[in-house]
Amino acid sequence: MSRIALFVLGTILQIPLQANAQETEESDRLQQLEQRVKELEQQAKAAQTSPSMQSSLRNSHFSLYGSLRPTLEYQDKADDVWDIGDALSRLGVKADTEFAPNWHAIAQGEWKIRLDDNGRFGEARLAFAGIGSPFGQITFGRQRPVQYTLVAEYIDIFNNANSPFGYNQESPFFVNNALIYELKLKPVTVMASAIFDGNSGGSGADTINVGAGFDKNGLHLGAAYLQQDTYANANRTGKEQLAGAVISYEFSSGIYAAVGYQAKDYEFETAVNRTGSTFDSALAIPFANAYKLKLGYFWFKDGIEDTSSQDYDGYNLTLEWQIAANVRTHLEYLQQNNDQREDDTIIALGIRYDFDLNWEF
Repeated sequence: MSRIALFVLGTILQIPLQANAQETEESDRLQQLEQRVKELEQQAKAAQTSPSMQSSLRNSHFSLYGSLRPTLEYQDKADDVWDIGDALSRLGVKADTEFAPNWHAIAQGEWKIRLDDNGRFGEARLAFAGIGSPFGQITFGRQRPVQYTLVAEYIDIFNNANSPFGYNQESPFFVNNALIYELKLKPVTVMASAIFDGNSGGSGADTINVGAGFDKNGLHLGAAYLQQDTYANANRTGKEQLAGAVISYEFSSGIYAAVGYQAKDYEFETAVNRTGSTFDSALAIPFANAYKLKLGYFWFKDGIEDTSSQDYDGYNLTLEWQIAANVRTHLEYLQQNNDQREDDTIIALGIRYDFDLNWEF
């Protein structure tokens, strides 16, 4: 065979050999990529099931929430005053981890934001942790008292830091050093709490607060009893007893009505005992889809019969506009008639912006 023929035959045979070599290289590359993807998937799976992830995040819910509530207020007291106020702005976090079926570790922290005081941040409203189970929930720390949760919360519907206005004068909104137990047996809720403050001068529980609530088809009935020792410079000066009840109902039309009453006994070691009371009522009427008219009447009586009495009564009228699900504005007129002091008239224009961000792990 001539050299030319051999060259032509070699060239023809080389073409499929080169094609086979290219296909082999592509196949190797695909195998390498598949292997790398498997390695990455295994690494991600290992990270999700690592001990640290299991202990801190797995089966958990975390929430970051807040509410900014600035107001512009006109106050007619001894002198007319215009001022920027704050209707209890706050920032908070909640956490919930299920560590066994129907058993949860819970925690919450919430802090004030004073928009009327250079935006000051940091004073705690809530700071507690505890355990929730099929047998009830128990929590420790700074919390809402039973008295507020079962009674006052249902008349606290106004955009004002002093709401509810009768309850506000001497009744508790938050309690420190509290141990609270709550059991929900629908439609009944039972609560009991005690405060243990070793710095107060007492050796045991300084406050006992118990109550029960009934909730069904828009109706709420609540009652609570509170007894606490009073101290001055670690010396016991007496005790206070507070019994309260509330009834509220939300109609199918959206109209909401609530009435709350409390009787308070003041018992002193070296002074004359006395009895006072608080009354709060609230009515909310929605109209035109995004608007709500709120009305309230209230009183506070401390049982003091001289000029040092802090007694008052009053009423308020509020118009709300729900701009969005998390944004609303209001215009409020508040009149408080004080028995022994100048009357207070406040007109407030405010906005409330809420947010709530949630993560599931």
